[in-house]
Amino acid sequence: MDDDKLLTSSEDSKYTLEYIFGIFCLLLLLPTAILAFGEYIDIIDYFEYGGDTTDIISWILYTATIFSILLISGLKFTGNIKSNTVRVGSGIFIILLSIINLISRISDFDEEMKNIGFDESWLEFLYWSSNHETLELVFLGIIIGFFILKR
Repeated sequence: MDDDKLLTSSEDSKYTLEYIFGIFCLLLLLPTAILAFGEYIDIIDYFEYGGDTTDIISWILYTATIFSILLISGLKFTGNIKSNTVRVGSGIFIILLSIINLISRISDFDEEMKNIGFDESWLEFLYWSSNHETLELVFLGIIIGFFILKR
């Protein structure tokens, strides 16, 4: 009898922890929106100095990726994604968006290497923390997409 209470208590705390994590993900949408808006303003200001529409397209892609990850994760952990179809579709959406993000980042790196005259290997370019951390975040997005797919 006591084992049943312990099992129920353990499951309740697991669901409570997941719910709190989901709320945290949803709350992170506000500071993310503020930062994204600041980036957008910087991109618009950069148009005076040679920026182009690819900067806005990249910004939209990167912003959509983090917003999607936070929103879908928050909804999943709070229990608001009940349908298997929606859950699977959401996971696939995050994975595909993250893969497109990865391709865009690699293209950005290639362009940056040419612009600064970097003649070393890709591996040496990835040693720079700003570069490898960016790719790590993209891979985390793909991993999160697979976790969303999982029940």
